[in-house]
Amino acid sequence: MLTALAAAPVSAAEPPLPEAVPCLPCHGRENLANKPEVPSILGQDAKYLIHQIIAFQRDLCPTCQGFTRLDRRHPVMSERSHKVDKKDAETVAAYFRSQACVNAWELDGGATEPLAKPQIANTCFLCHGEAGRSRHAFIPTLAGQRRNYLRVQLRAFRDTKWSDRTRPVERYRVHNMMTRQGQRLNDAEIDGLAAYFSSQPCR
Repeated sequence: MLTALAAAPVSAAEPPLPEAVPCLPCHGRENLANKPEVPSILGQDAKYLIHQIIAFQRDLCPTCQGFTRLDRRHPVMSERSHKVDKKDAETVAAYFRSQACVNAWELDGGATEPLAKPQIANTCFLCHGEAGRSRHAFIPTLAGQRRNYLRVQLRAFRDTKWSDRTRPVERYRVHNMMTRQGQRLNDAEIDGLAAYFSSQPCR
């Protein structure tokens, strides 16, 4: 068992930690380009990543009834996260935090100009930071994420109800703040926010 890493950048030449290896086929830098539906967790805050693992773990918790302030379901992540203990979660989160973030346009092959800010994005800045670059633990950076991923997550927040968590849906996501915010958005606003934050530099 390895202890959590400090947040100092890790050289790309260094081999990944054993605990992180199962994550790399989807979340590794070399594999993200072919997976627009997968978030880049490179450089994300470690506390945020740990909380997401816990949220996925609750999906397979037989004694957990009803939504808490943070719950998620995903056909792959719910199963994979359930096998991760607290120490490994801390190690994996610290490893990905230590990696340099990557921009959506780098993954999609070519530079792009940042899009103009939609007025509704000002609400997002209050928590997620100017242009979506978070300065707070537990709150993810949105800048540079893939457009499709952001769109899917916003729709999940909007469409998931605070109701029976055992209903047979492939994906759900609830959060005490984001569920309320998501329910105020229509499809056009979601698409605009996803496009804007995807076009912003992550650093």
